[in-house]
Amino acid sequence: MSVADQPNTEYLFSMYGTPVRYTTSSSLLAAPVEELLRHFRRNSLDESIPLTLSFQAVQDRAEVPPILSRAVRHLCSGTGVPPGGRSEDALPYTVSQDRGRLIVDFHDAGLFVIDGTHGSAEGYLIQPQHMPDSLIEYLFHLVLIELLRRRGLYTIHATALEKNGRGILIPGNSGRGKTTSFISLLRSGYRYLSDDHPLFRDAGDHVELLPFPIKINVTENTIAFFPELRDAPDHLLHPRFPKRAFYAEELYATSIGSSCWPALVLFPQVVDAPRSHLELLPKSRAMELLLPQALLVYDAEVARREFQVLAKLMQQVACYRLHFGRDILDLPKLITPLLEQMQQ
Repeated sequence: MSVADQPNTEYLFSMYGTPVRYTTSSSLLAAPVEELLRHFRRNSLDESIPLTLSFQAVQDRAEVPPILSRAVRHLCSGTGVPPGGRSEDALPYTVSQDRGRLIVDFHDAGLFVIDGTHGSAEGYLIQPQHMPDSLIEYLFHLVLIELLRRRGLYTIHATALEKNGRGILIPGNSGRGKTTSFISLLRSGYRYLSDDHPLFRDAGDHVELLPFPIKINVTENTIAFFPELRDAPDHLLHPRFPKRAFYAEELYATSIGSSCWPALVLFPQVVDAPRSHLELLPKSRAMELLLPQALLVYDAEVARREFQVLAKLMQQVACYRLHFGRDILDLPKLITPLLEQMQQ
């Protein structure tokens, strides 16, 4: 049976007023997406025209239907490492434009066709039975965000928490202390927004930070800092290549945070010092540090709107370099008084 002949199953989601319809004929491509969007699952959609995504499993490149026309225009090529991945797991990719569609080719992993104008996307993943679920989630998320940003929902690579209606963003690449500082605050009573890609949107007089709760991925080094993670049973701290993962609500007396007003952006940097400290950053420097944490944008008008929202975000928050020392469990003593002072 060809890809086109296989029956599809439909999955419905709603993300802050944006309906999403996902179809696939492969259970391998259904379970990771249901996991990623489990907090947004719906039985029906009452909103406007949904974003429509369809992913299919193929066993070799020859099964991918002909995609490109003679009008195709090469945009860029590179190598990307999925969040939490290793350099040896890097995926070569090529991005092209063809008659208004964006073609993202991950070569041996699969190919994706994104039609931003019509709010739809098709994907073909090659031998997904050999892919970790985290990679399928990563590829789906890339495609979804490319469509969501055309509906005014954006993301950056950051962890995010909320306390008393104020949000904290902690952007950064792996190895900077982002997840460790995030867990230090989470365990002290902060509410969970996202481990890797919170959403935000322009709410008129301010930028609104929105939860995107997923499993929290942790390395063995991070686990070693926190006794509740070291002692957690396997059914709570799940194996997840190449890290381990847990649900915040299963290990901490916390809940999923609410949409909130961002107040702080912390750029962590691990230092060999007994105590952590904060260094106030100029807005211009903070913007330079934040922009590389946004996903690439290939449409000029979308890029302009996203940049404007990011610039607006930076104007409403206080920005600090967090020099993250060895007092890992005491980080809330440094951050919470600052946040409370901003709320007065």
